[in-house]
Amino acid sequence: MNNKFIPIISVFMTISLVVFTALQFYWLKGYYGALEQDFSNKVYSALESSTTKINALEVNKYMNVDFKNFANTIEAGKNQPSLTTISQVEDSASRRSITYSRNILEKKDFPISKNGDSLKIATVYSDKNLIRIKKDPNKQEPLTSDLSHSLENGDYTIRDFVRVAATNLPLNKRVTSKVLDSVVTKELKLRGINTPLGFAIYDKNDKCTNIVNALFKKDDKDIYKYPLFLDADYKTLYTLDVMFPRKDYSLARNNLPMLLGTFMSLLTILGIYIISINYMMRQKKIAEVKTDFINNMSHEFKTPLATISVATDSLANDKIAFNPDKVKYYSALIKQENLRMKKQVENVLNMSKLERNEMQLFLKETNVRELIQKMADSFKLIVDKRGGEITLDLSAPKHQFKIDEFHISNALVNLLDNANKYSPKPPEINIKTKNEGNWYVIEIKDHGMGMETHNKLKIFEKFFREETGNIHNVKGQGLGLSYVKKIIELHKGQVLVESAKDKGSTFTIKLPMA
Repeated sequence: MNNKFIPIISVFMTISLVVFTALQFYWLKGYYGALEQDFSNKVYSALESSTTKINALEVNKYMNVDFKNFANTIEAGKNQPSLTTISQVEDSASRRSITYSRNILEKKDFPISKNGDSLKIATVYSDKNLIRIKKDPNKQEPLTSDLSHSLENGDYTIRDFVRVAATNLPLNKRVTSKVLDSVVTKELKLRGINTPLGFAIYDKNDKCTNIVNALFKKDDKDIYKYPLFLDADYKTLYTLDVMFPRKDYSLARNNLPMLLGTFMSLLTILGIYIISINYMMRQKKIAEVKTDFINNMSHEFKTPLATISVATDSLANDKIAFNPDKVKYYSALIKQENLRMKKQVENVLNMSKLERNEMQLFLKETNVRELIQKMADSFKLIVDKRGGEITLDLSAPKHQFKIDEFHISNALVNLLDNANKYSPKPPEINIKTKNEGNWYVIEIKDHGMGMETHNKLKIFEKFFREETGNIHNVKGQGLGLSYVKKIIELHKGQVLVESAKDKGSTFTIKLPMA
């Protein structure tokens, strides 16, 4: 992919993701609003049914518990409701309004002594109502006995008298918290609402009564109100207020599959977006790193090829061809440069094998102290040419264990080579060994240019190099530290680094001895 298209594709992907996410949240908001509306409809339906049942329970209690003889008195025919027409008004050309009242007289004997004396008590229950009768303009029809009888028997019942009588009763005589909670909870469950509820009864002055449960919060934003008891004129005496402390949780729980599916799809798309952007950025970075690697490899091969070319041309010269010393010198030079190129190729091939997990270690019992001493002695010649020095502190008492001598040697050479290359001044390299439990610890410290803190973890990545402004200021392919890390990890060990800019670096290798 052309690198210039990556930012453009990233912008369009970001815009698409933002639009999609916004639409998803808009849909969720609308869906949640529909759920709330459905919840409210179910609540009001439950409250309507609950108030009807509570009123019916009150009537049954009034007629069968509080005043057991009330219904019997009425049904016996002794005190039937009486109808009194108060007024008749011709309110229009086609209608006639009749105002009427009904009364029930209930008589009781109230005992006042043990001698059988009693006091006659009469209770009058009354109510008035209004009826409008449509007239036939072509026929003047008076209020007949049939119409009067219909009014008397069809519009008013004993239960209406109970409602009128109960209007003046205290609230705790009409309903209790236990009954209210039981009825409302049952009606809500019938409609699929199983969440805890708080309730309270308010009077006509909007003051809370003593019927309220512990879950009710009067400042809650979602309180459902419904008339509970009406007076004789059908005006609200008490209002039932209901709220649900865990309403949002209940809505989410009842619609969990839908909401979970939506969120999972959104998270999946977001994850794909992040992975895609990260993958493109990594591909761009890898492309740049590979370009740097090719440039470095070209630079590394250019010098030995040029040297070999010059040596070959020299050998073709007749004066040199008959000079055994010159021939020997140029032959050795060609061989040296050829080995140098071979080593570069082997580094790349070894890294390729490590990436494919094809590298096999050949472990054998080794005196690691002697191995480090040998590597330091061979590298000392390179350091001496720059006027530097290598100091050794190989004080670890346990130094005999199994390693792959060839690869550990290469790893140590890579670290020593970096310590030398990244020291602008004459290099000062310190090698120290010690035992930490079952670990054999090797520390290689230099006093070179060091590195930035954010690069400490990146240096073990393949092809990464600290200096990116001029890739030829320090020679190499960026494979050395990656190779070191892979080899140490194959030995089940660890490699750590501590570094500060312009203060040098310390690489610590930990190898298990068992």
